[in-house]
Amino acid sequence: MNSLRFLIKFVAAQMRLNPGRAVITTVGIMASTCAVVWVVSGYDALVSQFDENSEKYLGRYDLLIMPQSGPPGSETPPIQDSLVDELKHDAGVLEVNPVSQSRVTVIPIDRHAEDEKSSLDFVVGARPPVNGAPPLDPTLVSTPAIEPPYELLQGRWLSEDGKAKEIVIGELVAKEKNLSVGDGLKLISLANEVQLTVVGIVEQAPQAPSLSPPGRGGSPSEKRNGKRNERPKRDKLESNDSNSETNQTVLGMPKNFSPGIAANAIYVRPELAEWINGYASRPQVLQVAIRDTVTIQQFREAWDDRLVSGRPAMQLIDFEAVRAGMESNRTVSGQQSQAWAATGMATLAAIFIIFSTLSMGVSERTREFAMLRAVALTRGQIAMIIAVESVLLALVGWVGGLLAGYAMLVVGSQLVPGWFGTDAVLGWGCIVLSGVTVLVGALGAAIVPAWRATRIEPLEAMTSKLSTPGIQSWVVLGVIGALLSAMTPLLVFAIPMSDQWRAWAYGFLTYPTLLVGMICLAPAIVVVSEFAIGPWVTRSLGLDTRMMKTQLSTHLWRTVGATLALSIGLGLYASTQTWGYSMLKPFTPGDWLPDALVAFHPVGLDEEGIEDVRDVSGIRSDRLMPLAVEQARFDWGAEEPPSRVQRDNAVLFGIDPAMAFAREDPFLTFEFVEGDRVSATEALQGGGACLISEDFQMSTGLSVGDELSFTPPTAEDERVTYRIAGVVSLPGWHWVTKFSGVRRHFVRTATVVFVGRDDVQRDFHLHRTEFVWMDFEEGADLAAMEVDLQSIAEQKSGETFVASGLGSVKAYRPFARMTASENVRKAIQLRADGMIWGMSYLPLITLAIMSLAIANTVIASVRSRAWEFGIMRSIGVTRGQLVRLVIAETVLIAVGACVLSLIFGLIAGWCGVGMAQYVGWFAGPPNFLIPWAHLAIGFAMTIGLCLLAGLWPIVRIGRAEPLGLLQAGRGGHG
Repeated sequence: MNSLRFLIKFVAAQMRLNPGRAVITTVGIMASTCAVVWVVSGYDALVSQFDENSEKYLGRYDLLIMPQSGPPGSETPPIQDSLVDELKHDAGVLEVNPVSQSRVTVIPIDRHAEDEKSSLDFVVGARPPVNGAPPLDPTLVSTPAIEPPYELLQGRWLSEDGKAKEIVIGELVAKEKNLSVGDGLKLISLANEVQLTVVGIVEQAPQAPSLSPPGRGGSPSEKRNGKRNERPKRDKLESNDSNSETNQTVLGMPKNFSPGIAANAIYVRPELAEWINGYASRPQVLQVAIRDTVTIQQFREAWDDRLVSGRPAMQLIDFEAVRAGMESNRTVSGQQSQAWAATGMATLAAIFIIFSTLSMGVSERTREFAMLRAVALTRGQIAMIIAVESVLLALVGWVGGLLAGYAMLVVGSQLVPGWFGTDAVLGWGCIVLSGVTVLVGALGAAIVPAWRATRIEPLEAMTSKLSTPGIQSWVVLGVIGALLSAMTPLLVFAIPMSDQWRAWAYGFLTYPTLLVGMICLAPAIVVVSEFAIGPWVTRSLGLDTRMMKTQLSTHLWRTVGATLALSIGLGLYASTQTWGYSMLKPFTPGDWLPDALVAFHPVGLDEEGIEDVRDVSGIRSDRLMPLAVEQARFDWGAEEPPSRVQRDNAVLFGIDPAMAFAREDPFLTFEFVEGDRVSATEALQGGGACLISEDFQMSTGLSVGDELSFTPPTAEDERVTYRIAGVVSLPGWHWVTKFSGVRRHFVRTATVVFVGRDDVQRDFHLHRTEFVWMDFEEGADLAAMEVDLQSIAEQKSGETFVASGLGSVKAYRPFARMTASENVRKAIQLRADGMIWGMSYLPLITLAIMSLAIANTVIASVRSRAWEFGIMRSIGVTRGQLVRLVIAETVLIAVGACVLSLIFGLIAGWCGVGMAQYVGWFAGPPNFLIPWAHLAIGFAMTIGLCLLAGLWPIVRIGRAEPLGLLQAGRGGHG
């Protein structure tokens, strides 16, 4: 204990002698702790509110009853009226509230449009929801409840008049749409458009729990463990209209992504919901309140068997199930991942900042440690000095970081709630996680400096030598680093292995190998940068190139530490930008697309309607192609579905082959990967042939001459087979199908397939044209065209269509949905920019924190060269030259970090793109795009931060007098 007390006093005395270095290190730890607090506090807030949010989700009810989740892609069956009646007659049940939910688009009335459109405004706007797009608007909830299911915050609950045009909204909707009681809302469904008045606002949970097992949209595999799964069957079409099975459109209604009660919801009466949706509301969830004399367990024992054995089988969701669902919610999982990422970055930041400080301290105090060894201290005590110094710096920085982080949360939640959230808290999870982070970083950072200090011999107190690493060391390390770095692309692109093993190797071997490779490459990068770029920097600053010839390599390990510290954040930034924009390229719609795809939903057009479309001003009548579009499941027969095909269905486009591939001015300018335009035209005109996309070919291994089979959605006993006549490149088909409405039955799809129009109409029993491809005249007014097309669609008002699982639905107001290719390109660019830059914030914050390591490096450089600077000033070197010399050293360190980060970013980004074909997010051959303009922002920020971090020592050296420098230098060599 006395020994530890002595070591602590000794370390504290050393910190008082060099306060600048200790302060900068402490500030760095504080900044990294603040970064952890910023990210983890949001996760802590969610965890701390699980119980409260679960109660909010259930409202005044005790439990939910809803159908058990079926196979992915299957329709959710409605709850039978008989079950509702039985529950109502149960003596232990106080109330049963049958709830029906549907997707609508919600548009506030009398709200001025914003000057700048969001990405969703370009592709969604004031249009009905579609299957391919995720639920973007509040869910419409139909409820007969007399009392509000949740606490009423403003206004009143719905009146008992089912036809009153009024609506109650959840508080999430009120905040998102900036609504209050008395405001008007426009609701747009696939069948109608109505205007309602907000009469009340109710409390709701901030997010809904996950109440179903993972997986949605349809995995294609029907064979698992040698056993074939049953394909989900669709409900028989209701034939309450004599023509329902012969000439009406059959559609899948837009689906919610998760079961249970929506948290982002708006409430109407069932009669009003029927008018909005075009069909009678059928209960999908039952909210049940039980009497005080009955427990949840007693109710479960009485009803479990009846619920499970019913048709459909039901499940009972109580408070515990809701709370467990809250923990597995995607929002919680996402924030948890961000918390771990922030923790990892902060750990690295702490390691390198403290490592930089301790390493420089060991180098500068070589004589001191040698004398201590000669006097009395053992190697273990020398190591303890380094460890105590590291832990003290970490503890002071951690405590200061928690205080600063708490102040940041308090102030930030008031000034910029969008960044911090109004519920962010400094919980125990955040405190423990940040503490462990800093402690682990401190102990890890002390290992190498402590080992170096223990190797100092007592005789070194008698010498004053400067150790310069020989050429062999950095060359050997550079070769090892290059080999390790090359292993990364070899694991991704060259070495044969199964997809599962490749994914495992990528997750557990690739990045560790690449990181070690970069660490080994760092000395070579520093030396090469000094040799190749140093002369340019010194000349640009008006210095003799000999003044910086070997400055970095002489103090190589100190420079390498600073370079690696900067490269943590900058390398991740470079890899994120490279990967993001490379992945964006195959998802961006290509020039093969016509100008627009118009969907006439839900009824479609007859021949007269198609001619009306040709006459619309702005549309080229000679460049209009009616399509037959269907979305159907694959039928792989007795074979195992290809493992890389993530969805079990495709969208089939029925086209006119002669017009599509005309010799002069073809309508579709596909690039053929296999086959050619002439043979493909002949095959499609002859019937029974199709074209597939290049990414689908890479996933399945199918080629020209192979067959591809489907099951018609409206005739599941039939099998339709086409022979592949060509493979074409279709960049960007994903987003075009996502928002255009062509995903008629399933939320997600595997590919698009092109077939002759007559074949699709005949084989899939399509009786009307729903989709039209078109090109525009130059300078066409899209808004005016949409108005004209809408008027054509409304000519079919009052007709019916058949919805999967619902039967006949009345279309009060059919819609014309125009998906302009240029708008899709704008939308995906905006969306991608937001997502990629969102992922880049944390690396840039880490870069800013790590710039403090540069300050330590420059301080150490100035201190160690004080005698040299004094001599230089004495023989005529000016203050300005000394300042520029230090600036040159700082810039060269930043340049070395930029070069190292660029190498890491390009390799990591390229390999990330290559892995897409093995992990499901796949859009074709890997594309490699280097966003130089965006990378330049990071590089410029690095150089600027380095200059800013070195400002203090630069100013000090500029103000120092020659005598003071000589005295300081002699004292340092002492």
